[in-house]
Amino acid sequence: MKKALTVCIITLVLSCSSPLNKKFSEETAKEDIEALKTKIDSSEMELLAVTMMRLKLQDETLEEMTYSDILEQGKKWKTEQEKIEAEQRELAAKALKLENERIKRLSESVLVSCYSKGFTSYDYDDYITYKFIIQNKTDKNIRAIKGSVTFTNLFDETIKSLNLVYDQPLAAGLEETYIAQTDYNQFIDSDKALRNKDLKDMKVIWKPEKIIFEDGTTLE
Repeated sequence: MKKALTVCIITLVLSCSSPLNKKFSEETAKEDIEALKTKIDSSEMELLAVTMMRLKLQDETLEEMTYSDILEQGKKWKTEQEKIEAEQRELAAKALKLENERIKRLSESVLVSCYSKGFTSYDYDDYITYKFIIQNKTDKNIRAIKGSVTFTNLFDETIKSLNLVYDQPLAAGLEETYIAQTDYNQFIDSDKALRNKDLKDMKVIWKPEKIIFEDGTTLE
């Protein structure tokens, strides 16, 4: 019984003398941190340091807290942050899914493809020219189409994106050729890259935004 009591007292003394149970002090902080490195792992040390900084920025009085208290605060804050981040990821994934479904619906309705790219100059101005084929894949007549066309290299790196608005009637199931041009500026890298690269060495990505049908309905 006496031996058991002695063990309990020794355990209690060791527990009380643990650097984690020591209250924070600016004067001994450096020595305390060195002692703590032998008691907790590097991830907990990092969490302890971050929590101390955060509490100071919140004007909390660290001298009233033990290092154990501070670490527990940090673990609680980390758990809350991980929960928030998980909810954010879930929300972002849901939004991305909806966006992909929206683009798929639009892409299945109208297809735009660039089959020719050139260059021309007149009236002292330079232009990059394009020929697009636009296909109405729906069973309704289209009044107008809005979207964007992005030219990328073969590694999917963006060269240049263009806004595309086609506001001519397009009958159900038919396709039309659309000729367009954009200003060329020799001092803009994206313009130079687009002009100098052959169409066969690029990918053309059509991203529809809105379709207006002749009956007044829309798809977006």
